[in-house]
This record gives sequence, C-alpha cells and structure tokens, in this order.
Amino acid sequence: MTITAIIISIVYLFCLTGCSASCSVGLIRPDDKPSQRYLVPLIFGATQGVMALLGMLVGKAITYLFDAVGHYLVFVMMLVVAVKLMVDAIQILKGKRLYTFSSDWGFLLLSIVASINTFLMGLMSDFFLPFGNWFFLFVAVAGFLWSYLTVKIQYSPKIMKTMSFFEFSESVFMVVIAVLFMFTNLLA
Repeated sequence: MTITAIIISIVYLFCLTGCSASCSVGLIRPDDKPSQRYLVPLIFGATQGVMALLGMLVGKAITYLFDAVGHYLVFVMMLVVAVKLMVDAIQILKGKRLYTFSSDWGFLLLSIVASINTFLMGLMSDFFLPFGNWFFLFVAVAGFLWSYLTVKIQYSPKIMKTMSFFEFSESVFMVVIAVLFMFTNLLA
C-alpha cells in the first residue's frame, strides 16, 4: 500500500464513520458522570466495528454472486453512502436530525442506524478492503474518535450547521474516493 493509498483509506474511514459525529452531539449533559462521557463513544465505536464485521461476513458469504461486477458494485455502494451522507447533511441543516433519548434502547438503535454505512461497505469487502482484515477495527476506532470529539459539545443551531457542513464534506470526499477507486489504480 502506497502512502497515497493509506491517506485516501484514512479519509475514507472517517467519511464512512462520520455519521456518529452528528448523532452524538449533545448526548452528554454537563451533569452526567465522567464514566458516561466515555460510554457513548465506546458504544458508537463498537457498533461501527461490529456492523463492519457483520457486513464483511455476509459479504464473504455472498461474494460469489458478484464476482464479475464487484468492482462496479463498490463504486455504486460508495455513491449510495455519499448520497446518504448528503441527505443526512440536509436533514441536519433543516433541524430534522436532533436526538435526545429517555431510554438506552433508543440510543442503541441510533448507534446501529449510524453504522449502516459501515455495514454496506463491509458487504463489498472482497472487492475493496482498506487495511485488510483489520478493517472493522479501524472502523471502530474512527467511530469512537468521531463520537468522542463531538459528544461533549453542547447542542446549538450553529453547531448543527457545522455538523451539516462536515457531513456534506464527507459526502463529497466519498464521491471523490469512489471516482478514484473506479478510474485509477491509486487504491490498489
């Protein structure tokens, strides 16, 4: 793996797991215990990693169905993830993705929904797998870092506009990475 491929792969991981940043803004209140400040990012990171691993396992089981078109499916799947990120960014900007929970089940469901991207890309693991079989671990770390960086931020409309900008930027980067994957050999 070249330095360029490593840098692109790291950007890809952060784009893929970026949903956990906007989902975790404001989930920790100032009066929460210090242990809770780490619990939320740990759950987000673990869920991201588990969903990536599940996607890898399911992908390996059905990969024979897509051998001839696998390269194109990775491209399409990256575009699907990019569109999902763009729609999420627009929803955040409109104020439709604001989360508060009265139960742990709601929070767990949110962490699973935020990790759908990693599951989808895990399905294509036989055709594109940055960092090899350790992909799920890198995804877990990236999900943890996004959540950890944003979980303590107090909600405000200005912060949510910033989160919307980040998710929109992630979608643009994902499209660029998809084009690089499809039309160059930089990620080989």
